[in-house]
Amino acid sequence: MQILKPAWIREMTERNTKNIDKLTEQLQDQVSVLQNWEGRGVDPLLQWLVNLTNKTNTRYTVTLTVGGNLISGVLIPLNEYLEDWSGQISFQIGHQESAEFVRETVLGWKAQEDEEQPAPQFIHIKDAEVFTSNGMPIAPGGSLWRGKISSVDGFSLGRLVAERKN
Repeated sequence: MQILKPAWIREMTERNTKNIDKLTEQLQDQVSVLQNWEGRGVDPLLQWLVNLTNKTNTRYTVTLTVGGNLISGVLIPLNEYLEDWSGQISFQIGHQESAEFVRETVLGWKAQEDEEQPAPQFIHIKDAEVFTSNGMPIAPGGSLWRGKISSVDGFSLGRLVAERKN
């Protein structure tokens, strides 16, 4: 004798089977495991803000929390970062031809406006200051800074300003 299951039990069983299949698929995808199961996913809002900055060449003052440190400065587009960084690194090379080669190589990584870009994985800060627990920046005046978006624990719009003691 076959026992007929009510419709709601059949639906629940089908839903559970689909959920199990989806979970099995996610666990086989290494990227999904790293992002969703190990808790190191990228903040989609921060990634969106970096993408907006890259596409529109806008700048925003931000303060990031990274591993217990506060990093505050101006969020800049990738291409501006590469321009500034290539200038800094080529300046430190004494030989003119080598410096120009390094500069051109770095600038070769610039994003092209007509190409679709993958979701950004790095954030670029100009005039970045890293603040210590006493509220003072380690290097007043700041520098160029590049970090992994996945390493950012939190962020806020606006910039920290150290109160200078005389």
